[in-house]
Amino acid sequence: MPVFLEPFHLKVTRITGDPGRSIALRAGGSPTWGADARHHYSNDQPWSADGLLLAIQNTGSPRSVYLNGETYQPVRGPCPNDDAYDDRWHPSYAHAHERIAVNRTSTLSWFDVGTCTQTRSWTLPFPVIGIGGTPSDDGRFIALSDSKRFMVVDMDPQPPFAPYPNRRIGPGVDFISDCGLPSGCTENWVSISPSGKHVVVNYHGDRLRVYDVDPGTLAAKPRPMPTLYANCGGTAANGFVYDLGHQDMALNPFDNNEDVIVGQEHCGNRGKRVAGTLIGGVVMVRLRDGKITSLTNPTNEAYPYHVSTRNYDRPGWVYVSYWPGPGRRFNDEIVAVKLDGSGAVERYAHTRTETSGCYRCEAHAVPARDGKRVLWASNWMANAAGTGSKLVIQAYVVDAR
Repeated sequence: MPVFLEPFHLKVTRITGDPGRSIALRAGGSPTWGADARHHYSNDQPWSADGLLLAIQNTGSPRSVYLNGETYQPVRGPCPNDDAYDDRWHPSYAHAHERIAVNRTSTLSWFDVGTCTQTRSWTLPFPVIGIGGTPSDDGRFIALSDSKRFMVVDMDPQPPFAPYPNRRIGPGVDFISDCGLPSGCTENWVSISPSGKHVVVNYHGDRLRVYDVDPGTLAAKPRPMPTLYANCGGTAANGFVYDLGHQDMALNPFDNNEDVIVGQEHCGNRGKRVAGTLIGGVVMVRLRDGKITSLTNPTNEAYPYHVSTRNYDRPGWVYVSYWPGPGRRFNDEIVAVKLDGSGAVERYAHTRTETSGCYRCEAHAVPARDGKRVLWASNWMANAAGTGSKLVIQAYVVDAR
């Protein structure tokens, strides 16, 4: 049953079942919910492009469950012929029920989970470790890495290039040997930007480096930046920008749809002035030139955790889940922050999750495409909840429609 919780009075619904409870799938069998039944992560849109399906991970059986995107009733489990190791919904309505996937060897594919058919596939030049970020907003480009090199794949070539199955894969780009970070060059993730014009590499410590993608050859090279801000890593000449944690990327409609990355302030400047700007907990960086915009005011602000810009159909906002911070603004909250730098926010729910020593207990809040619902994970043990179990992690949706 949905509940309407203080102080926001928005409808909150738990959408996954109790551990061991049967899942009513059309295929029959004996599927059950596990103790960990939740979405993947804050930068992975769980709703399909048309909103009809919602992807949930499950430690019971089956390993994943597709729910009805509106009623949250189980629809089906994974297809028996789906060998995806890591996958994302295709962001285009034209491919609404297809997942962009890599397996554990060297195959990139599009897979329709409704018909259980592979619709496109590519044999990659080298095996990759997964999908670190997201495809471009149109679903055309993706950047994939083996932790030492990345390549850009054009999955849907447009004129003047011949269409699929014409193969357009860029050369491998070594991003380790020339990174120059004194702390080391271990990769956290690699992702194409929303426009497909850039690749961002996140190194250990949340050091961010921007590459330009050649639209003809798909080769990439570091994009020199005008400046590097105080206390941040890398060099501007080598493409490094302001350090951000738990980031996501978007097109900023308030800045001519420039590619931006938004995340948790990670250069240690929160509460200080940098280039004349008072730095709050949530910072936006423009990829073209590294320009920073503080999106929140640090005064009495709780510490932001994860951010998400998966609200494709409601551009101009970023959704932030905050750490507990009793007495501080946004304590344990999920809020939306406007990208125009005005400081405007919308407040949705408390996460009520106890995360100490438990990565999968983290909320990882992510909005639906229209930004009017937000999905998060919780064990329902914190912020006056106390009714859950540290070992039981479930998925919740707050609905502001």
